[in-house]
Formats: sequence, C-alpha cells, structure tokens
Amino acid sequence: MTSQTTHMAETSTDTTTESAASAKWGAALDAGFQIVPNVLIRAQSKLGLDPLDLAILLNITLHWWDTRDLPYPRTSMIANRVGVSVRTVERRLERMQNDHLLVRHPPERTKDGLAVRRFDLSGLVQRLQKFAQKNLDMRRRGYYFDAADSEEDE
Repeated sequence: MTSQTTHMAETSTDTTTESAASAKWGAALDAGFQIVPNVLIRAQSKLGLDPLDLAILLNITLHWWDTRDLPYPRTSMIANRVGVSVRTVERRLERMQNDHLLVRHPPERTKDGLAVRRFDLSGLVQRLQKFAQKNLDMRRRGYYFDAADSEEDE
C-alpha cells in the first residue's frame, strides 16, 4: 500500500468513525469530545480508582490535547464540575500522585502571567498500557479479557 493509499484509508476510517459518533451523539458532539482508552474504564478498580477519581481524571484529560503540552485545569474548576470541595479534589490528586498515576508539577507562570500546575499522566498511561497488552494477548488466544476480571495486579 502506498503512502497516499494509506492516508486515504486512514481518512476514510476516520470519516466513518466520525459519522458513527455523530449519529450516536448528535449535536452534543459539536460541543467537543475527548479520546479515552476503554482500558481506563475497564481497569479502574485494578488501578485503585473509584468513580470520583475517574471523574477527576476525565476532567484532566479533557484539557490534554497534545502529548507535549501537559494539561493544567484548576482544582477549583474540577471540584465545581464534579460537585465536591476543592480540598477533596486535592486529596484525591495527592493519593493518585502517591500511587504513581500522575505527577502534579509545581506552579509555573504561563505567557499570560497565570499561575498553573501541570499534570503529567505518563504513570497512568504506562499502567494502562500493561492492562491493554494483557487484554490484547488474551484476545489473540481467543478469550475475552476484562481487567476487572483479572486476579493479578499488573
């Protein structure tokens, strides 16, 4: 397959996926969306995440558009969105940092002079890749695998 053919195939698949998503979600999709691997949801209990933790992470990933530009949503905004106190969000982030799922960098100033704290999610990504690999290995052997069914921790 030539480079041009490959690009056309990828574009065709992207268009089909986009159409299916639009058919499913309608105009709500026009307000924005994010790409999150299914393994995050399937492995949440194995990662020690409860529904609030997952909501906090989804709020962080909502602002992560480029791997080189780490997200920096304010804890007050996350707290407001999920309906808990800022202190609750901060405690959860501290625990996730202690569990090596994320790193919350020290405050820095943006070009606009705003003080922000960036989140590095590479620890979470690495752990999810392990679960995803196990899932793919099981699929190749003809078995359905869900991380929540796993007896092993990583």
